[in-house]
Amino acid sequence: MNRKSSCLTLGACAGLLALSLTMGGYALSADQGTSSQVQKIESAKTKADYEALAASYEQEAKTAQAKADEHKEMAKAYGKIGHLVEKHNMVQHCDRLVKNYQDAAKENLALAKLNRELAAKAKQ
Repeated sequence: MNRKSSCLTLGACAGLLALSLTMGGYALSADQGTSSQVQKIESAKTKADYEALAASYEQEAKTAQAKADEHKEMAKAYGKIGHLVEKHNMVQHCDRLVKNYQDAAKENLALAKLNRELAAKAKQ
């Protein structure tokens, strides 16, 4: 293996490690918030409770959309490295993540809408 090839392989591995740490951190933070969110859902009774849930889902949607946008940019960057893309399918990997994050954003917005409807029907 020549020096250039070694550097590219090392760079690709570093990129994958960074991506896995990012996704792992996102999953960890999601797990930490789950029990709190479950408690909020189980105890929601008032308009304010449902509005707070809706706001948290809207924030999750914004976070997911930001990650989708980030992966769009990453796909563009990987797309400029033709020999790396062909060997490792980096662009397709990023494209799949973009779709997953966009889907998550849509689902969170749907949950926010439902909670706003519950808020409208709830007692003060």
